[in-house]
Amino acid sequence: MRGMPISLVYLENSLVYSNALVLLAIGLTMTYLTTKIPNFAHGSLAIIGAYLLFTVVAVYKASIALGFLAAFLAGAAAGLLEYLLVLRPLQRRGTDALGLMIATLGVDIFLIGVLNIYADIVRGMNPVTGTSRDWSLRSFVLTRVAGLTEGTWISIGLVAFSLIALYLLLTRTKFGVAMRASIENPQLAQVLGVNVDLVYAVSWLIAGGLAGLAGGLMSFVLRINPATGSLEVVSVFAASIVGGLQSLLGGVVGGYLVGLSETIGTRLLGELLGLTGITAYRKVVSLALIVVVLLVAPEGLMGVNWRKLLRRMRGKAQKAEA
Repeated sequence: MRGMPISLVYLENSLVYSNALVLLAIGLTMTYLTTKIPNFAHGSLAIIGAYLLFTVVAVYKASIALGFLAAFLAGAAAGLLEYLLVLRPLQRRGTDALGLMIATLGVDIFLIGVLNIYADIVRGMNPVTGTSRDWSLRSFVLTRVAGLTEGTWISIGLVAFSLIALYLLLTRTKFGVAMRASIENPQLAQVLGVNVDLVYAVSWLIAGGLAGLAGGLMSFVLRINPATGSLEVVSVFAASIVGGLQSLLGGVVGGYLVGLSETIGTRLLGELLGLTGITAYRKVVSLALIVVVLLVAPEGLMGVNWRKLLRRMRGKAQKAEA
């Protein structure tokens, strides 16, 4: 109904979805920074994690913590195998960026097939769980703990832990130094003794693990099926591009901007225009953000010199007052 206020539940679900996009955007940005490959299979890595979470929690009735551990490990293994078995051999044969991007599309199609097979296996393991092709773990965003839903707390905790762990890894360890060196100048880093191949492999492992966690969070607020990742990859790329593909912090900024725009933004727009069901077209928001950012700030929001821009705006304002 027009003018109806957005409920607290809707706001919390929007935050859970945005937190999932943040984890996905960080992983996509990390692999692009290191290997310069736009991974269109990144969304399916998330759904692998979602299905492992579903298997542990819904089929085996284990704890949610164990489920997310399984989701991380499954996503990490899938991301690492994608790089080692498909992308690295192609790189060594001299395949260009376009060829590698097309290869990730092939991997995505393959993973969707594997997920369809696994969905049938899960259904056979425990028919009581109901459908394994259109499911969610929505109960985690229905139970409240200290004022917020359980799913909201889990999403906040996972994002906070992931960001802190990633920050410490990149700034306080030798691997972080090696990774930054490999990003800046891989040839020079290799001459100085850095195992660039290992750095690239670990970056894909971490990115896959973060995607697995994100898939688990998405299962709290979305209906999951084997093709869900391919649908959500638009939002993931939008988050990375809007924030800036050259900055991990940009993945955080872009994830929240795109996630909240798709959910709360479309809801408010629908109420303003008096339209119902407009949220079904929320992916248009992601595409629009990509176009606008590429036209205005091709390097993303983190590539803009905001201090210089603010000084210029202040200067113009002072001239106008004079």
